[in-house]
Amino acid sequence: MKQYDVATLFEIAFGIKNYALYRPEGVGTPPNPPGFNFSGIKVLEDVQEASRLSYMGTPIVFPIKFRGGNYNTYKVTGEIERFPIEDFELPAATLVNFRRAKILSTTNALANSGTVKEMYGFDDWTVDIRGLCLRDPGHPTAKTAYEQHEKLLDFEKIADSVVVVGDLFASKNIHHLVIKEIDFKQVQGKPGVIPFYLRCVSDSSTELIGAL
Repeated sequence: MKQYDVATLFEIAFGIKNYALYRPEGVGTPPNPPGFNFSGIKVLEDVQEASRLSYMGTPIVFPIKFRGGNYNTYKVTGEIERFPIEDFELPAATLVNFRRAKILSTTNALANSGTVKEMYGFDDWTVDIRGLCLRDPGHPTAKTAYEQHEKLLDFEKIADSVVVVGDLFASKNIHHLVIKEIDFKQVQGKPGVIPFYLRCVSDSSTELIGAL
C-alpha cells in the first residue's frame, strides 16, 4: 500500500509547513492506519471540539459540509435548470483561510498628517479552502480521492451560491459561498492524492427595495 506523509503532502501541494494535528481530550487517537504517516505533524493536546476521528486517525475538529439541494445549473443549451445535489462533507485534510476588507473612503487632511476615513460598509468574506482528496473508507458519500474530486466538481458547476455548514463559517455569519475558482494539482508519484483549492466569496440574501 502507498505510504502517504500528510505533512509532506501539504508542503508539496500548498507550501504549508508545520501542519498541526489536534488531539482532543475524550477522543482517543489510534495508531497510524496502513498507508499513512503523521511523524512530521505537531500534536496539540488541548483541543476538545472534535466529535469523531477520520479514517486517517486524525480528529475532525471543524468539519465542513456543502449542503445539498436543488441548485441552479446550466443545460448544454445554456438554459438554467434546477438540479439535485447530495450533501458533501469536505475531506478531513482541509484547511480554510478567511479574510475580509472594509469599504472605506479616505480624504487627505489639510495641514495635518494622515487621512479622514469614512466607512461605508464591509466587503464580502474571501474564503480560501485548500485540502487533499485521499482514500477515506469512513467518508459518508465519497470514499476515494477520485469520488471526492467528482463531488467538488459537482458543486463547482453550480450557477448559484452554495449553502455551507460548519462552526468556522457560522461564527462569521457565513452561510452561503460562491465558488469563484477551483484548482486541482498533481503530486508526482502519488496517484491516490488530489490536492484541491477553492477560491470563494461569501454571499447573502439581500432584497433591494426601490422607491415607488
